[in-house]
Amino acid sequence: MASAKDTDKIRQLVTGYQVSRALLAADEIGLLDHLAEGPKSISELASATQSHEPTLGRFVRALAAVGLVILDDDSRVSSGPLADGLRDAARIGVENYRAWAELPYTLRTGQPAFDQVFDKGFYQYLDDEPAKAERFNAALAGVSRGWIPEAIKAVNFADATTVADIGGGHGAFLAALLKTHTHLEGILVDQAAVLIHAEEILAAEGVLDRCRLEPANFFETLPPGANVSTLCNLLTDWDDEHGATILRNCRAAMRDGGRIVIIDRVLPPAGDPNHRPVAFLDLFFLVMEGGRIRTQEEFEHLLQMAGFQASAAKPVGGGFSVIEGFP
Repeated sequence: MASAKDTDKIRQLVTGYQVSRALLAADEIGLLDHLAEGPKSISELASATQSHEPTLGRFVRALAAVGLVILDDDSRVSSGPLADGLRDAARIGVENYRAWAELPYTLRTGQPAFDQVFDKGFYQYLDDEPAKAERFNAALAGVSRGWIPEAIKAVNFADATTVADIGGGHGAFLAALLKTHTHLEGILVDQAAVLIHAEEILAAEGVLDRCRLEPANFFETLPPGANVSTLCNLLTDWDDEHGATILRNCRAAMRDGGRIVIIDRVLPPAGDPNHRPVAFLDLFFLVMEGGRIRTQEEFEHLLQMAGFQASAAKPVGGGFSVIEGFP
């Protein structure tokens, strides 16, 4: 029979959805956007968010209990200590919640529940929702700031001449790399709609003259000419079949003597303090995109599928590691 302590713990776990849904609702109605202007009364917030005032008061009271907002004795509301992190954590918001509600579909089929719920894939959804895509990409750029400097230090680029950043988004990593290693030329590869925003960033960093932008579908063909291809926070989005296709296309476009540099999350072993959150993040990628977070051994297998031998993973901060692949 379960102890009272165990019963309380499982109750907290099972009802955790109540807190997460409340946080997402606060994001949906723009509560923190209005509080960014300064403390407000419940009445002012109800008017600003078009909410039922008595109900919003009860809602705010619950949010204050978890630290998202602060409710003072005069019933004025201000942003709490957790407020700054909500926009990043809720970057895909209620869509994530709705997909996770259909987790049993993923368990039965192995396919992303997101596609079942929204009748389209995750990235197609973002293509159709520019404002949400912009917010999502901004959040990813914020995450990358935690690993970019250490990742660049962890890799020897002395023998490289041209680096192709595959799926490189707005160019944050490639810009930092070219600023650090002034002998390098760069190729930024992504969809044309994504690259529209990259030229301004590369120009602001002073590296546009050493970088060419190449729109491409990395499941088809990639532009030739690089002797190093970097894949940053990319392979986690895809299953092994799609991931191996990307790697094979990198190899086909690569100059002789080239190599792959993968910067991505690696699943730590059971018992590691980070194992639990990363294991659930692995499920997130499966439910939302059909992707996965791989162990060292799984990365080795994936690289072998494309004809590469893998190096050991080097942690570089922010939960990310570097793995190099050699033909």
